[in-house]
Amino acid sequence: MNWLFIDTSKSGEFRVGLIGPGKPRISQGQGRSNKFLPILALRLKSVDLEKISGVCVVAGPGSFTAVRTGVLVANILARHSGKPLYGITTERAQDLVRLKSDLETGKLEPVGYVAPVYDSEPNITLKKDTGIRCYV
Repeated sequence: MNWLFIDTSKSGEFRVGLIGPGKPRISQGQGRSNKFLPILALRLKSVDLEKISGVCVVAGPGSFTAVRTGVLVANILARHSGKPLYGITTERAQDLVRLKSDLETGKLEPVGYVAPVYDSEPNITLKKDTGIRCYV
């Protein structure tokens, strides 16, 4: 049994890989989604989605953009592959050996959709001053 694991809950950091037989094979990286998505794509080249047991994603709490990216990708991959989807907290993601055991023994229930959990209100409504002025 192998589960695809995605954790983008920390702003500027990510973890992605497989939890399965033996030690979890997780890649860690620095950067936003422009760094995370290429690493995920590389990982998926070596993974047959038909053979994974499910998709496990850290739903938060975390920063707005970071959590949203990972959760969106996990929801899409699970839906596309028809595999079970598991949403976990950042706390549960600290111990991947225990997480693996919980997945294998069925202690975690799959869900149809994982919603992101934010650690603060998103700051997306404030306009940034770009310095560009348009006068009509």
